[in-house]
Amino acid sequence: MNSYTLKNAIAAVTLTLAASMGFTLSVSAAPPAIPSTSSSSTEPTESLATKRKLLAERQQTLEHEALEVVSGTQHALMALEKLDTKRALALLQDVSGKLDTLQTKFPGLNLIPANVEAEVFDFEGNSKQIQNLVDKADQLLKAHKVQDARHLLAELVSEVRVTTTSIPLGNFPVAVKDTIKLIDQGKTNEAKTVLYDVVNLMVKTTEIMPLPVLSAEVLLTTALELEHKTDLTQEASRAEILKLTDAAKDKLKLAEVLGYGAKDDYKQLYDAIDEIKKVMFSEKSAVAWDKLITSISALKNKLIHPAK
Repeated sequence: MNSYTLKNAIAAVTLTLAASMGFTLSVSAAPPAIPSTSSSSTEPTESLATKRKLLAERQQTLEHEALEVVSGTQHALMALEKLDTKRALALLQDVSGKLDTLQTKFPGLNLIPANVEAEVFDFEGNSKQIQNLVDKADQLLKAHKVQDARHLLAELVSEVRVTTTSIPLGNFPVAVKDTIKLIDQGKTNEAKTVLYDVVNLMVKTTEIMPLPVLSAEVLLTTALELEHKTDLTQEASRAEILKLTDAAKDKLKLAEVLGYGAKDDYKQLYDAIDEIKKVMFSEKSAVAWDKLITSISALKNKLIHPAK
C-alpha cells in the first residue's frame, strides 16, 4: 500500500470512529507528536480544572459554523464511503453554504478555528525525583544506552497541550465545490479522492503550556484575593496566603527543574513571592502583588510555544 492510500485509509478509520463515538474528531495529515507519557484516564482535580479553564477560554473564539463545516465534511466523506451520494451531496451543499457565510463574515481571514482539544500530561513527583531520573538518564547516555535514556526522560513532562483545528478559507471552499461537481457528474471515486484531500487541508496547531506554571498562577491569584477577604481575620488570611504562596513556589521550582525556561526566568518570581510575605497587609502590598502577578503572567506567555 503506498503512502497516499495509507493516509486515506487512516482518515477513513478515524472518521468512522468519530461517528461511532458521537463526537467530532479532527483529522490532520501530520498530527503533532505526543510524548510517550500519556495523561491517565483519571486526571487529578487540579489538572482537570486547568484543562477546563483553557478549553473554555479557547472555545469562546470558535465559530459555530466552522465546527459544523468540519462535522459536515467528515460525515459527507463517510457517506461517500457507503456510496450514499445523495446524502453526501446534501451535506456538502450545506457545508459550502456555511463556508460562504464564513468568508463573508471574515473577509481576508486565512485560517478560522473550528475545534479545540486539550491533553494533560501531569508529572506526579517532586524536584528530587526529577533529579534522580535525570541522573539515571545521564548514566544511561554515558553507557550509550540512548533508547533507554530517551524513554526515561519521556516521563519528565508536566504540561497542557491545547490543539486547535482550523479551516483554511483560501482553498477549502473551492475544494468542497469541486467535490460537489464531481458527485453531480457521477464521478464518485474521484469525488471521494478529492474529499480526502479536503479533510487533510485542515490545519492543526498545538500550543504547549507548562502545567506547574499555570497552577502557580492560579495559586497566587487565589492568595491575592484572600488578602481582601472581609469574612476572615487578618491572622487567618495571613496563614492561608503563606500556604498558597509556598505551594506556588513549589510549583515554580518543579517547572524550573523540568526545564521549562531557565533559572533566571524564576529568580525574579521567587524574590517577588518572598517580598509578599514581608509586606502583606501593608501600604506596600498592592505594588508587590501587582509586580508578582505581572511577572508570572509574563513567564507563562514566554514559555507557551507551538509544538515542533
